[in-house]
Amino acid sequence: MNTVKVMTQEQMERFRLALTAGGAIEATELPAGAFFLARSEGSVVTAYLSGKVLFQGNGSETPVQLAEGILAHAEPANRSFEFPIVGGDESGKGDLFGPLVIAAFAARDESERREVVQAGARDCKLMTDAEVHTVVARLEGIGVSAVRVLMPHEYNARYARLHNVNVLLNEVYAGLLLELATASKAHTVILDKYGGRAMALWKAPQSFRFVVETGAERYPEVAAASVLARAAFLDGLERTARESGIVWLPKGASMEAQAFMRRLASDKGKDVLRSVAKVNFAPVKECLNSLF
Repeated sequence: MNTVKVMTQEQMERFRLALTAGGAIEATELPAGAFFLARSEGSVVTAYLSGKVLFQGNGSETPVQLAEGILAHAEPANRSFEFPIVGGDESGKGDLFGPLVIAAFAARDESERREVVQAGARDCKLMTDAEVHTVVARLEGIGVSAVRVLMPHEYNARYARLHNVNVLLNEVYAGLLLELATASKAHTVILDKYGGRAMALWKAPQSFRFVVETGAERYPEVAAASVLARAAFLDGLERTARESGIVWLPKGASMEAQAFMRRLASDKGKDVLRSVAKVNFAPVKECLNSLF
């Protein structure tokens, strides 16, 4: 059964880059009126200049979900901000293991924003790890960026002082966004909303317009920050494992990740969790307080 979606030209370009980053092969010969045609295992996607995108094949569920993700994060119509624009996002907040990463990215003009879109930057939650690394490589040399990685030891020390993850995020974001906004002479700073305190980063008024929105990854600058943060988190997760003599650490906070954590504490002693995990997570607290 065929599926049809309707996308803007910009959305189709983002979709094309996302498909090829995931291993789809573009056809060199196109049907009349087509923008692109991409084949992957079990599916054929044909995007037309009219805006219609046709999905064919038994394996089309994955590309359909990818397209729906891009459509769900479509930039609102008639919403324009003055350049330079800084976007901020974080990664690792919901992961038991590894660092918390905060990233910011600045597009200095419309041309750089288009380059970000063409690089395939989008909400990292819609991307595989391989796609994240591919897009980060494409972003190299575009705009200006800054990344702050809080490895578990530093994260846990800060949390012990602040006792609130969103207050911790405020503290790091305030410094990082202001640093990049100053360096890029930003007129606009956009932040993906992570809690009720996000609007109150600075006590004094700033020279730029500050925007906090849920789902702000629809803006290319925030999407770029999202991808940069995720790539740094993945690298930091590997580094966390390596420095602790562990072969591998799971992502997320699933029941499987919690079971792994308990086995790890049993094998290496529960104090290892202070160097690899976020101790404010309830399962980690429970594990640290239990007896083996």
